[in-house]
Amino acid sequence: MGIFSSKGHIHLQGHKEETKHKEALVYKVNAQEKVYLPLVSPRGTPNTVLVSVGAKVKKGEKVMVRTDFYVPIFAPISGRVVANEKRYNSVIGRPTDHLVIESDGLQLEAENKFLSAANLQATRADIISAIKEAGIVGLGGAGFPTFIKYETDKPIEYVLINGVECEPYLTTDYQFMRDYVDKVVQGAALLLRAAAANKGVIAIKVHKEPLPELYQAALVNYPQIKLVEVPDLYPMGWEKTLIKQVFKREYENLPAECGVIVNNAQTAAAVYDALVNGNPITDKLITVAGDGVNNPSNVNVPVGIPLANIVATCGGYVGEEVTLICGGPMTGKPIANDSFVLQSAMGGFTILKPLKHAAQFAECLRCGECTLHCPANLQPVEIKRALDRKDYDALEKLNTMKCVECGLCSFVCPSKIEISDAVKRAKTMLRFQQGLKAKK
Repeated sequence: MGIFSSKGHIHLQGHKEETKHKEALVYKVNAQEKVYLPLVSPRGTPNTVLVSVGAKVKKGEKVMVRTDFYVPIFAPISGRVVANEKRYNSVIGRPTDHLVIESDGLQLEAENKFLSAANLQATRADIISAIKEAGIVGLGGAGFPTFIKYETDKPIEYVLINGVECEPYLTTDYQFMRDYVDKVVQGAALLLRAAAANKGVIAIKVHKEPLPELYQAALVNYPQIKLVEVPDLYPMGWEKTLIKQVFKREYENLPAECGVIVNNAQTAAAVYDALVNGNPITDKLITVAGDGVNNPSNVNVPVGIPLANIVATCGGYVGEEVTLICGGPMTGKPIANDSFVLQSAMGGFTILKPLKHAAQFAECLRCGECTLHCPANLQPVEIKRALDRKDYDALEKLNTMKCVECGLCSFVCPSKIEISDAVKRAKTMLRFQQGLKAKK
């Protein structure tokens, strides 16, 4: 902890009512429709492809493996591999090659068995190995391989299931938790065994009825897991903020340092679905919301479907000009067109009518609001100043890499300075400079 301490949160208008009470739509894949799977990992490293053009595949069949970490990737539909095609990759920020699978319209499913022993007898090592072979990654946005968290040698007391979903507009976690209570709870129980932990917590925001009633009933047979409601503040879903709120604990780099492992609620359910039912991640429940789309909805969509097709399922755009954001409006990235495809870690898309920005003042007012609200206890405007003068030593001293890109600094700035964008650029430049130093 530095010498600066911050308020670290703020209440935001949620804009969640337009989707949270609707039944989820189901995206229907027609014969000859195509899905596109990136041939690179979210870190930009190449994937090893296991199928060739012309091969027939079934839904749930392993088609490639990441090389940065061992993460198998599975076909989201049944059909035939028809091509490799370059298209924009919103995670990488540039066009990359994609494996193209054309649907046969049959949705034939592969038979998988990731857990060799019946789950009541499975050891901790069995469960971690099965999570690895099933390719489970964090479904709350980060996409980090789940098995790595559980291979820690640090003693773990708690597994924390994060169902807070603090981004405005997005309600996918809320709806998923409402519709799949048993999968979330039983997945959490499996993760407790994977961590050799004695206690679990499922965290949700206050006023998320009927979740408290549903989970209290489901947890009667799981006394080692309890439900906790946390304040409706942003960014309560960031694991550092959530761990401090729930356990009054802090850590420097990873939650395991304070005896906690954190997983998103949909990740917990994915663990159950893979280990018990043999179903890897092939589909994702996402939110498509905002005043730029005709029918804001949660939609269950196969991974690899282009955003343009998903928006069409939601009634299309309200006009010719909209702002597309991959994710929520606070942490998401604006994207120039809708050709990019759904990847498993994505939670949704915010589509807004063109925004009218308030005029930006010429100078920072030195009010300190960005520092006051930074959940990582940073000095965002000082990071921007160091970037402007290309002072990389100062960027390191200011702990720039600890920024979680929550967007609060820009949101609270009375001068409407894009501080968050500057800090993101500072992180990129600092990585570049650190890479140059490492080569010397």
